[in-house]
Amino acid sequence: MNQKSIGDFGENIAFNYLFQKHYQIIARNYRKKWGEIDLVGFDPRTQDTVFFEVKTVTSKNKQVLPEEELTAEKIKRLKRVILSFLSQYHLEDKPWRFDFLAIDLADFRKDPKISHYQGVYLEF
Repeated sequence: MNQKSIGDFGENIAFNYLFQKHYQIIARNYRKKWGEIDLVGFDPRTQDTVFFEVKTVTSKNKQVLPEEELTAEKIKRLKRVILSFLSQYHLEDKPWRFDFLAIDLADFRKDPKISHYQGVYLEF
């Protein structure tokens, strides 16, 4: 599997995980020229629009933890994309949050390990 197919596979796992947790997914791979957010959802429990970044690792690329892939440069791009989404859909005054999903596919014979970090702080 190449990096893109691993990422796509991880995003599908994240989508199914979030569906099981009763999130409503409203956008996948929301793109602007300066960046992309993997999934955008709605949390009916909190009434938040939720922006999800998904990082996936396998045993082949496990030198780096998925959490370490969330670099300062990536966060900068994510913030611009989030603000664009909020503006485009007139959600600037609605509650929202940023969540990070780390998907570990180290052992394909077992279920993937999913770490869901809710409400990751992004300084604006």
